[in-house]
Amino acid sequence: MGKEYPFSEATLGGKLAAGTGLSVDCLTCKRRAVLNVADLVKRFGPDQPCLHWDLLKIINCSECRAAGRDDRNLQFTNHAVTPEQRNGWTPCP
Repeated sequence: MGKEYPFSEATLGGKLAAGTGLSVDCLTCKRRAVLNVADLVKRFGPDQPCLHWDLLKIINCSECRAAGRDDRNLQFTNHAVTPEQRNGWTPCP
């Protein structure tokens, strides 16, 4: 990761370039999932905003949806990814 300023992870592409992670917790059923940012970029594109209200539009809890409960009662958490967790992945130039 470079020393670009200002540092921004406002899009999925920015998160991928920074090498950071993202997890989601369902506050209704208490399930938790670690999201694969690279897969999200492939599916929604690198310019997809990744702030809380933007992610709520594209991500839901499948278990709550199947049960007819509120499937958008979600909390997102950003994670720093250590070099050991990257498994050889390096940031984009």
